[in-house]
Amino acid sequence: MVVSTTPGADWGTWINLEGDIYAEPAPVLNADNRVWVFVRGGGDTLWSRGELRDRTWSQWIHHQGSRIAGVPSAIRGRDGKVRVFYRTPGNGIEVITQSVINGGFSAPQSLVSTAGGDPVAVLNADGRIQVFFRGSDGALWYVRNQDLKYETYGTLTSLGGAIFASPSPVLDGTGRVVVAVKGASDTLYTIQQNASNSTDSWEPWQSNTGGVTSKPTALLDAAGRVQIFYRGSDQAAWWIGQSNDYENFNTPAKINSGVIDRPTAALGQDGRVNVTVKGTDNALWVDVENEENATAYGAFQSLGGAIGAVDVSPVIANSEGLLYVFTQGSGDAKDLWLQRQNWA
Repeated sequence: MVVSTTPGADWGTWINLEGDIYAEPAPVLNADNRVWVFVRGGGDTLWSRGELRDRTWSQWIHHQGSRIAGVPSAIRGRDGKVRVFYRTPGNGIEVITQSVINGGFSAPQSLVSTAGGDPVAVLNADGRIQVFFRGSDGALWYVRNQDLKYETYGTLTSLGGAIFASPSPVLDGTGRVVVAVKGASDTLYTIQQNASNSTDSWEPWQSNTGGVTSKPTALLDAAGRVQIFYRGSDQAAWWIGQSNDYENFNTPAKINSGVIDRPTAALGQDGRVNVTVKGTDNALWVDVENEENATAYGAFQSLGGAIGAVDVSPVIANSEGLLYVFTQGSGDAKDLWLQRQNWA
């Protein structure tokens, strides 16, 4: 069966980008809209590699001075510069920032001295960066830009709760940040800003559903509503969507069974959400919304490959809306592999 994809696009063959990776990759778009990917390499080192204009790839770059223990989080700010946040072997959180747009990176800057999990960054409606992470006390914490210069960060703030995996923040269609977390008893919780840009004013925690056995993936559908994907206790992929008023979440719905790790997802060029998972056969599988802003998905279809022990990366769209997925290959090599859409 032909894989259901964005009209005019099709998934290609797997590309081996080599390297030596030990955690989920972190892709991002440079200011010139080239896809760049950051990885944790051997010896807790941070490396990156970027796509060139002819769709070949640059050499690997070692980011000197960066020591990483977990999964990096890469984000492009409103100033056009990419920043990469990561947890250190000493459980601090550091950031490296591009010195110039599309250029090299500064020395690491320390933001947090004690963390209990990996950082995940998101842009507020005004462009300030807000970085969420599990604290050493198990609660949800964040640190954010103090102003629109994006180079200084404020004091740490706790949102309370008890979280058991990396958070997943997203900016919804009303301009408010929504954070999804896996809480106690495998329950999915969300917390959202009171209003757009109210960076330090939040509504109460909301319990959404149980049976969550992975960290969640939050993204926006074509209407700007949050969709949250997770692996259920039945080893199936599930999702729960934000209500039309952006205040609550609807009843969870099952997509399909046979999922090993958390689902990841992105909006395709035609406005349909594409969901990717690692299947029980260790291959990459994809499912697509039946139509834009639909409430149902079709059947998962295989993109092949042989995925290693780490999670599949977040799905990212390039400047043309074509989707990219990075993962660790199987076997001892631990190479970085890419599956991407091409024009059909």
